[in-house]
Amino acid sequence: MMIGKHCPPLSELPSPVFILGPAYSGKSDIAPEALDRTCATTVLGMAGLSELEDRIKALKAQRPSHWQHNESSSLNEGLVAAFEASEQVLVDSVNQWLANFLLEGWSKYDLKQQDARIDLELRKFILQLEQHPHKRIVIVSSEIGAGVSPPQELSRFFRQALGRTHVALAQKAGSVVHIIAGIPSLLKP
Repeated sequence: MMIGKHCPPLSELPSPVFILGPAYSGKSDIAPEALDRTCATTVLGMAGLSELEDRIKALKAQRPSHWQHNESSSLNEGLVAAFEASEQVLVDSVNQWLANFLLEGWSKYDLKQQDARIDLELRKFILQLEQHPHKRIVIVSSEIGAGVSPPQELSRFFRQALGRTHVALAQKAGSVVHIIAGIPSLLKP
C-alpha cells in the first residue's frame, strides 16, 4: 500500500487517530495499519444496512482472526465494553452510527431534541476517549459535506450533524488522516 507524500506510517501517529474521507475511498482497508495487529483489539461496527453485510464480511476477513467484532447499536456502550476487553479499539464507522442514531429517533424527536441527543452522545464518546488515554483508538468516518445540499430535511440535518461531529472529533484526535483514492494524507498533527 502506498503512503501519501506527507503521511508517516499510521502506526506511528498519536492516538486517537481519526481517519476521514469519501465513501469507498479505502478508509476501512487502511485503518488497521494504525493498530498493532498482535494486540487484543475490538472493532466496533454499526452496520444496520443489509447491503453492507458483504463488505463487513470482507473487512473481517482482512483483519487478524483474534480481533473481536462488536456490532453495537450504541456507540458509547460498545466503546465502554471495548475498552474493558481490549488494548486497542477500531470504530468503523461514526457516520453509520450517526445515521442509525438519527433514524431511530427521527419520528420521536424534533430537530432541537435531535441536536441535544447527538451532542450528549458525542460528549460521552469524547469523555471515554479522555478517560482512556493509554488505549490506542482509531476512528473511521465518511466525509459527506463537500457536495450539494440535499433537498430532504433528514439528509440535510444528517450532513450538518455529521460535520459538527467531525469537527469535534478532529479537535480531540491526536492525529487526523484524510484518505482519497486509497492514499492517506496527514492533516494533524
